[in-house]
Amino acid sequence: MQARPRIQLDFIDALRGVAIIGVLLSHAQRNVEIYQAMGRPALMSPWLSRYAEQGARGVQLFFAISALTLFLSAGKRVGESEPWVNFYVRRIFRIAPMFYLAFGVYCVAPALLKGQQWPPLATILGTLSFTNGWNPTWLLGANDVVPGGWSIGVEMSFYIVFPLVFLALRNLPRALAALLLVLVLDVIAWPLWLRHAPIEDAGLWARYVFVWLPNQLPIFLFGICAYFVLFGHVGRLTAFFHEGDRRQNACLFMLAVAVLLIAPQCLDDPRAVFLYGAAFALLALCLYRQPYRWLVNRPLQHIGKISFSGYLTHFFMLQVARKLLAKIHAGDRFSPDLYFLATVLLALVGTVLVSSVTYRLVEVPGQALGKRLIQGLASRRATTKVDAVERGEGERSAG
Repeated sequence: MQARPRIQLDFIDALRGVAIIGVLLSHAQRNVEIYQAMGRPALMSPWLSRYAEQGARGVQLFFAISALTLFLSAGKRVGESEPWVNFYVRRIFRIAPMFYLAFGVYCVAPALLKGQQWPPLATILGTLSFTNGWNPTWLLGANDVVPGGWSIGVEMSFYIVFPLVFLALRNLPRALAALLLVLVLDVIAWPLWLRHAPIEDAGLWARYVFVWLPNQLPIFLFGICAYFVLFGHVGRLTAFFHEGDRRQNACLFMLAVAVLLIAPQCLDDPRAVFLYGAAFALLALCLYRQPYRWLVNRPLQHIGKISFSGYLTHFFMLQVARKLLAKIHAGDRFSPDLYFLATVLLALVGTVLVSSVTYRLVEVPGQALGKRLIQGLASRRATTKVDAVERGEGERSAG
């Protein structure tokens, strides 16, 4: 079978680029909040503020794309001798090197150089071992260890259960059934979870119930359903997104965009996150069919390729942007909207520059080290197998 053109997977990096820009928008809004806390009476335009706030849904876009690509990768490696051992080695060496560097920059360096107070030891250990996703204090306290660390905890929690998910969901009907079941359970259980908080801090519990894996699982499942539509056995949906009419594809794409434009202005219920998940899956399907060049292009693909580094470095670059704007007294000269846009521009440029370096110097070598470890384990297993065969033959000869 002829391999599919590489261009058909460029949409994945482009969507990652959209995701990190959205996350940066949501955190840039905090710079404006700091600006307002300094006594400035003006506020951001409400419509812009709502869009910026919902930029945080970029994390859910990361989750959906992650599930899609994990299924795609695991499907290609089913024939490996130890696929799940190799899976976890790849995941650890994909995440840990850059994450631990961020821990050094955000937590260790301020504590040692500036005397900043250390986070609780349990939170540090939970964050560094990627087990923080199952404790509300550890998960949300992870932001004090590494900013944005809560989402890494949720992602790693999904990695833990991924082999079971992959083995259980072998086709689109199963994936859709799982999605509908988990959606119903989450929607029904949401008020019950809030009403019966097992900890005293009800606010902390409410935030945890929103971000923990059981509530985010439908987002991953949307990505898995998209995978089966695109790469599963040929069916009506698969045929449409491979061969369907481009005008119909454009209509579906505009529907997804409309949801993303309207929902931030109209919906405040946290369960609306599931609507975003559906829109993200539909975007992925449409961009696979027709990678519109205004969205799937080299600059955005590059931002997506370095997006993990970008996720961890953009917090620092937002601080840099705030200090640069303070030097020119931007708070006095700019309106809140203009101050916000200037913050986004400065932080985005800085994030791309720094992350391009950390991607090459930290992420790529880390992934290469993981590959060498997998190759070494495979060689050792092969040697052990040969030795066992030779011993068996020797014992038979002696007998």
